[in-house]
Amino acid sequence: MRMNHLSGLAGAVALTAIVAAAGPSWAQQQAPMLDALVESGELPPVEERLPANPLVVEPVESIGTYGGTWRSALRGGLDNAWIARTVAYDGLVRYNREWDEIIPNLAESWEVSEDSRTYTFKLREGLKWNNGTPFTSADIAFAVELMSEPSYGAGTFIKNPNNPVTVEVIDETTFSFVFENPNGLIMDDLASVNGFTVVSLNKEYCSQFYPKYNPDAEANAQAAGFQTWELHMQDRCSWATETIRWANPDLPMMNPWMIEEPLTGDATRTTFVRNPYYWKVDTEGNQLPYIDRLSMRVSDSLEEITLMALNGEIDFQDRHIATVANQPLFFDGQEAGDYRLGANVPSTSNTLVLQFNMNHVDEKRRELFQNKDFRIGVSHLLDRQEIIDVVFTGQGEPFQVAPRPESPFYDEEFAKQYTEFDPDAAAAAFEAAGLVKSGDVYTFADGTPLQITIDLIASFRSEWVDMMELMQLQLEAGGLDIELNNIDRTLYYDKRPLGDYDAQIWQGDGGLDVVQEPRYYFPANGESVWAFRWQAWYNGANPEIAEEPAEWARNQMDLYTQLRAEGDPEVRSDLMKQILEISKENFPVIGVSLPGNGYYIAKNNMRNIAEPMLHAYLFPTPGPYDPFQWYFAAE
Repeated sequence: MRMNHLSGLAGAVALTAIVAAAGPSWAQQQAPMLDALVESGELPPVEERLPANPLVVEPVESIGTYGGTWRSALRGGLDNAWIARTVAYDGLVRYNREWDEIIPNLAESWEVSEDSRTYTFKLREGLKWNNGTPFTSADIAFAVELMSEPSYGAGTFIKNPNNPVTVEVIDETTFSFVFENPNGLIMDDLASVNGFTVVSLNKEYCSQFYPKYNPDAEANAQAAGFQTWELHMQDRCSWATETIRWANPDLPMMNPWMIEEPLTGDATRTTFVRNPYYWKVDTEGNQLPYIDRLSMRVSDSLEEITLMALNGEIDFQDRHIATVANQPLFFDGQEAGDYRLGANVPSTSNTLVLQFNMNHVDEKRRELFQNKDFRIGVSHLLDRQEIIDVVFTGQGEPFQVAPRPESPFYDEEFAKQYTEFDPDAAAAAFEAAGLVKSGDVYTFADGTPLQITIDLIASFRSEWVDMMELMQLQLEAGGLDIELNNIDRTLYYDKRPLGDYDAQIWQGDGGLDVVQEPRYYFPANGESVWAFRWQAWYNGANPEIAEEPAEWARNQMDLYTQLRAEGDPEVRSDLMKQILEISKENFPVIGVSLPGNGYYIAKNNMRNIAEPMLHAYLFPTPGPYDPFQWYFAAE
């Protein structure tokens, strides 16, 4: 089944994962580290550990060799995203390496009803958790049942109040998701990093903490020091990619590596070891993964992690350390550190998104920030080329928050509108917005001073401080009084429902994953900071603050509701183009520049790594490039 939402990217990465339709007829091979366990009887033979139809994966370059430890690092004990990207990308389905097709994974096939309400999946026969117990439809049903509990977890699509889902178990390997309303985007959700959710909870193990299956669950929770069974369950069976999930080695997994040294609160290292029941093989019948172990240093110090990479003590990593500032260091250190730099093509549309709060609790600010002319004026005051030259050493180009050039949704006019540095055009736009120049600064029409505070989290992106300091100077030179407010991430999020903030910044999601991440194109979700109360109205969240959106935004919401219910990819694409056209016309947020290519660091003897890689969160790089088929070549 093809999902053509990103078909324009097919040429960006000329790689294809080949999935066999039938089981291999050859004799399977296993990693030498498992030989002794099989000989002693602690493990069954490899052919008994694999499913009847293992997923056959073609290596990027060549058949690999077994062994070795992949070294990387986490930035502190809460850095769960790197584990999700490297260990956990194994859902029912997955994206291919080009990000233009959804392909089988734990499910070997699926069928979709004509009304896009019922999705029936066929699991591979004989799948096993890493402890050797069967992985069946009952585990899927249990995960949905548990995550449907109001007091437990989140659960992505499972807890969508606008489209409830139930699971119908047909047999051990066949089940259906049945939605109350049509759901045209569920396959993309399941193929993304979010797809790990429904395959992450082993019923046999986790049901012991659930009162529905164990009457003693509440008492056991209190005896273990937890106030409720939900807290005990979360500690033992945390869903999806939460950090706490990696603290329990007893929790069964379906991933290529399983927990060896857990990620506890005081851990300085966490490690993963190969899963002897992993259900993928290469084209010669060798059970994957090739690499025996993953070792992740846990450090709060970016300087330490950067130095590890320079010293050749990291085998593959991009997260945190592959910054613009570090690039010259890493480039010059390649020979000494025995590593190479490979290209990442980012999915982000922009290096920074400036979002003025259109739902401000102050009426005058709300009216100003909703005025398109005001936003146009701000955009014309930004000397984007200066920012690109100073902060990004000339990499990138002036760009609004719009689909990237590699996207089939790319619209050059949309991407380039209002990007000219033009103080005269800015002055005309501010006048049209009702601002009055008093001396060197603008005020409200009634003479009230106008100072605009922009919130940022300096620690999240090191380049944001440099960018915002330049933007502050540029905007003040044009007559706007700007204050920068560096705040904690928790407070950053807490301010949103209160509505008492002028503007916040973030990175430009949605450059390639346009349909799946539309936060800046219309008020789609809680990350649509520019219209937080409009998105609350749309999503039925925070009813106490929800406000009916402007007509143009309501039109976008209606179109996206149609899109979500549409089973035809071409119709979905047409609906998304209409949403983007409305966004182009109303210009809700302001961008700075199109990011240049990023990079990753890989040791020279680490093979089967693709270049370039498309890089996103929903397409959780490097996961879709199959780290289980990476290997260390002999020196």
